[in-house]
Amino acid sequence: MEELNIKIIETANRLFDQFGIRSVSIDNVCSELRISKKTFYLHFTQKEDLVDAVLLYQKKKHYDKFEKIFKNKNAIDSLILIIKEIKKTMETESQTMCYDLEKYYPKVHEKHELQSAKEMKMGFEMNIKQGISEGLYREDLDIELISLFHSIQIKNTFEMMLQSSKKYSKKQLLDFFFDLMIHLIANEKGLKYMEEHYIKGD
Repeated sequence: MEELNIKIIETANRLFDQFGIRSVSIDNVCSELRISKKTFYLHFTQKEDLVDAVLLYQKKKHYDKFEKIFKNKNAIDSLILIIKEIKKTMETESQTMCYDLEKYYPKVHEKHELQSAKEMKMGFEMNIKQGISEGLYREDLDIELISLFHSIQIKNTFEMMLQSSKKYSKKQLLDFFFDLMIHLIANEKGLKYMEEHYIKGD
């Protein structure tokens, strides 16, 4: 039962990513897996529940990946990797799926937006605490305030600049935001480390 549940989610994730959520029906998912709709409904009561499960599946994949790449990394290395992963996600995520999610499944969209914002804030808090303990970040930082600022600002900055009359590449936006973040939180030692390693890590 559990194995089939995962297969349904993985199949739906692939189809949603390729064709968008609205264009993929429960019949399409069942056809791909060669299962009946009756079997499908043993796992998910409606399509909205499947969409929710797919988003949770995507998040878990991201977290598992982050856990591996952050191992034995200092705070600045981790921050660079976060920015690079955000850039990669922006380049590869399905715009059709994002549009469909926001337009046709607003409750699921809002739920995951709020959850993502909360988790991003917690991630920044962990990174700042790590950087302070490693002597790379300023000790006088208001951790909660800075984390909240970053979690809100990163989304707003990208959205506003992408809508600007002057077109900026995603790399320009991410480089700008990273430069802004690091100069706000790093001490002299941290800035020196960043200058020595950022180009190599780009």
